Amino acid sequence: MKIWFQTYSPSPELDPKWRDYSEACERYVPTLTRPDTQVHFADVDTRAPKMVLSGYVQYLHVAQIIENAIRAEREGFDAFVIGGMRDLGYRELREVVDIPVVFSCEAAYHTACQLAPKFAVIHSDRHPLQVATSIVKRYGLLERMVPGGYLGYSQTDLIEAFRNDPQRMIAEIHAVAKAPIDEGAGVLVPGFAAINAFLAEQGIREIDGVPLLDSQAVAIKTAEMLVDLRRLGMPKPGGAREVSVFKKDIETARRTYGVE
Repeated sequence: MKIWFQTYSPSPELDPKWRDYSEACERYVPTLTRPDTQVHFADVDTRAPKMVLSGYVQYLHVAQIIENAIRAEREGFDAFVIGGMRDLGYRELREVVDIPVVFSCEAAYHTACQLAPKFAVIHSDRHPLQVATSIVKRYGLLERMVPGGYLGYSQTDLIEAFRNDPQRMIAEIHAVAKAPIDEGAGVLVPGFAAINAFLAEQGIREIDGVPLLDSQAVAIKTAEMLVDLRRLGMPKPGGAREVSVFKKDIETARRTYGVE
């Protein structure tokens, strides 16, 4: 089995601030797979300022990820995993390729609901936590979520803090998790993939007895499961036949708009 693991973050050559996270993924994610599963890692080549804040910039940003998904399918990959926790391009990616596409947020939040009656998200900052809440609502799981917590760092500042003072950051995460736990969270979901990788590599699996959901493990295992289901004969899901978009329609659109 071959899995393409795609992040939203820029390559370390483009922005060295992301190097620690990129290298953590490449160290940790392969430890999660079956022995015969291969993982290919891909960052993005371009990332404009305000990508996490602007819907239009996200629209531009996700185009390069869509192209990578098409490339992955053409190169024989069995599944395409979005390693970031924004689930950008949700509809578009599943339209353009026939291989399974796994979105880390979707997989993590649904798995959290299988593990506990209530879950909470621990995030980097206030605005990303608000975005995470809107994503939970989109999946119809808001009633299963209790208010989460945030650390008050930008993404790259948080990655730097993890490198410079890991014990202090572990203490801060514990402090932030206290209120959601008191509100009844039975499982905690790291809302930023770098938090997940950091805690996993530190060997931290719970806070005050409450499990931490490993979103990267869930994404990889979901990908392996979906590939297994395809091999057992389950076809790619689609909508109502009268409104379905087929592969030939995507190929026609790409020629029409001069993409290829």
